[in-house]
Amino acid sequence: MFKPAGYYTSQGYTGFLPSGGRMAFPTQEEYLDFVREWQEAA
Repeated sequence: MFKPAGYYTSQGYTGFLPSGGRMAFPTQEEYLDFVREWQEAA
């Protein structure tokens, strides 16, 4: 199962995606929402 992970940068929060890529988000909360929606769609 995919475990959300990421790190903060000066631009915001960079999160790892289930596909193996990375994507920048303004906040960690937005990243977690994105991953949650991704997993529900799968």
